[in-house]
Amino acid sequence: MPLYRECPSCRALLTEDQLTTSEGLCPYCDARVGAHGEFASPDAAPDSRRRRPLVPLSAPATLSGKLATALFLLFEQFALIAGLMLLIKLPSNIGIELIADQNPNRVDPVEILRLKVLVDLFFGPIYMAGIVTLLANRMSGLPTTFREAAQAGLHNWASLFAARVVSGFFILCGAILFIIPGIILAIRYSLIDEAVVLEGATVADSRARSSALTAGKELKIFLAGLVSFFLIAAFFELTRDLAGQAGLFDDPLTRAVFDSLIDVFAVFYSIVLFLYYWEARTERESAGLLLSASKEVQNYEL
Repeated sequence: MPLYRECPSCRALLTEDQLTTSEGLCPYCDARVGAHGEFASPDAAPDSRRRRPLVPLSAPATLSGKLATALFLLFEQFALIAGLMLLIKLPSNIGIELIADQNPNRVDPVEILRLKVLVDLFFGPIYMAGIVTLLANRMSGLPTTFREAAQAGLHNWASLFAARVVSGFFILCGAILFIIPGIILAIRYSLIDEAVVLEGATVADSRARSSALTAGKELKIFLAGLVSFFLIAAFFELTRDLAGQAGLFDDPLTRAVFDSLIDVFAVFYSIVLFLYYWEARTERESAGLLLSASKEVQNYEL
């Protein structure tokens, strides 16, 4: 076993004694670092609640493979993802729909969208940091509880909120000046969530780290965004027609529930982006191993 283990959430380096004491949980952010029984004390009583490790996953090389894997992860982790998002999305959507319903004048849809964007700006980093953490654990074969994901979201909220605001400002400036620079910056900064949550990047370093992770993959990420957009839009149109025929849009509460569920399924694109991060991270680690092996061979020859 290595001298230190790295926390997948806050990137802290932890000793075996620390992990044994916490039974595989990071003492700083409570994220799971190892399988529950890996660091358990041999003298401890057996715990029937221990979770079995999962089969590790890798990011497919093709776009179709990433889309299929993202769909698999969405449905496999649906309960956790929906729980994290609905905890924020459902109350906010209900409030917005009730406000709009009580207004005697017809509310501009743009105003409703603006309110939803504002809510997501402030509270989105909470559930997104939790989702990124549980995805990283799942790819490593580690199970995640709702408590662990929620704690990771709260732990990373401030840094992720600040990083998103700063990157959003640059993207907005690029879009105002010329559309193309805004799109380019949006692609380069598309992995800021992963850089902050999983690598501990600061607000100042997060944009450079995201740009490094997306280097050489800009066109692939752009195409993945287009395909994901059309898939999500098609799903939205299909479900909206069915919900409209069932008369679910007549009540503000059912409208809020419908919008919240659509928000949950829309996280599909975020999972696709995460797979590009995981691919870049794996490539970096493989390159590091090759470099270390090359140095060892050179030292041996000397």
